[in-house]
Amino acid sequence: VQNLASKNRCMSAASIALEVAEVEGPLVSAQTICCTLQPVSLDWRHPRRKSLLKLAYKKARKQFAEDNLSESMNYWNCVL
Repeated sequence: VQNLASKNRCMSAASIALEVAEVEGPLVSAQTICCTLQPVSLDWRHPRRKSLLKLAYKKARKQFAEDNLSESMNYWNCVL
């Protein structure tokens, strides 16, 4: 369990439990995996979800880029 968790820190406890069941046989719960990894400082946290850009936001960003395509470098230096 520790080797699986160390190799891929993005794996969920549930996916580690499934891999352990494939290799060793008995099915263990994700909670058991979490409790096993806590003493060795491999605590599990849920990664933050990346917010998806909506179509309206994509269109607005494209429009902004097209509108400001001809702006001079002096303009952008003042902005930044």
